[in-house]
Amino acid sequence: MQTLSRTRSHKLSTRKRRWRWVNRLLLMSALTCTTLALLGIIFLFATRSGEELREWAAGTLLTTQHDYWAPYTFLPEEKLNALKEQIRNPEVINSEPDGPIKPEESPQEQPIADTLPEKPKELIEVEEIDVSKGNYYFKGKIMYINDPKRVRLVVTNRKDRGDLLDEFVKKTNAIGIVNASGFHDPDGYGKGAKAYGVVIHDGKILQGYNPKNGETALGITYDGKLITGSYTAEQLVKMGVRDAMSFRPQLIVNGKNLFKDKPAKSWGIQPRTAIGQKADGTIVFVVIDGRQPGHSIGASMNDLAELLEERGIVTAMAMDGGSSSMMLYKGEAITKTSCPYYRGRYLPNAWAVI
Repeated sequence: MQTLSRTRSHKLSTRKRRWRWVNRLLLMSALTCTTLALLGIIFLFATRSGEELREWAAGTLLTTQHDYWAPYTFLPEEKLNALKEQIRNPEVINSEPDGPIKPEESPQEQPIADTLPEKPKELIEVEEIDVSKGNYYFKGKIMYINDPKRVRLVVTNRKDRGDLLDEFVKKTNAIGIVNASGFHDPDGYGKGAKAYGVVIHDGKILQGYNPKNGETALGITYDGKLITGSYTAEQLVKMGVRDAMSFRPQLIVNGKNLFKDKPAKSWGIQPRTAIGQKADGTIVFVVIDGRQPGHSIGASMNDLAELLEERGIVTAMAMDGGSSSMMLYKGEAITKTSCPYYRGRYLPNAWAVI
């Protein structure tokens, strides 16, 4: 009997020791979490770096469908309102004069020099983007289209939803393609059937109104010139624009970087798409991946404008970003969408190389 009693006592003692270790572990975990939470609060609300981080977070949220979360970054009201103002009313410059465009004077004939013929350029060239900013990093692709007349806006003809980029490719045999217009997207479940803003396709005005304030037009003329600014659809058609759509903000106009020396935080860090043109006429498509830790966090509008300026882009504007941002080349995705569906989102239109 004594042996049995001792065995029971030993078991009870062992159980008690185990529970003591469990309780100690739970207590240490709680103290560690509490300490880390207090340090995090001190960092976010008592340091300049913490305040900047909250500004980045607010700017990012304000450019998504979850903008109602921005006040929970607890920024001072004046700073939050300033971020909202920068997003709602970005600087807009017309790339062409408001009056009639004067025809360019024909250059005087010069004696023809004997030169070796230049090697013909490929229609499309692709550059890999891999940038580290210290606190964040991003990857993406730049597509250079050496014949600007081959760039067209393709539009969905469906009524129930938009098209995926690969569906646009099958319909048009596009060699390269990126997303273009924004669209009504409640809680990220929009089906992309109807674009926001002006839409001109093959010289015909499909939408001449602008239901979303602050949108800016971007069009390409029959001659392959990219035009951007605060124009109506009718004005664009008179200027010889073949295809056009609307979004914002402008990044570079007439060689001027509109985001130079401006705070980057207002637009946050997101996946990005942009269209631009170099002085020699080359059109560029840019897509930056984002929202994917370990691959690419995303870029600010400042990053995008700087990236394009460094490559000689003289006119450029942002397209719809976020989970819509995606680029295909020869039918294959060469960027990594942040959309849960690997084929991307349904879209009302896209810029394509036909």
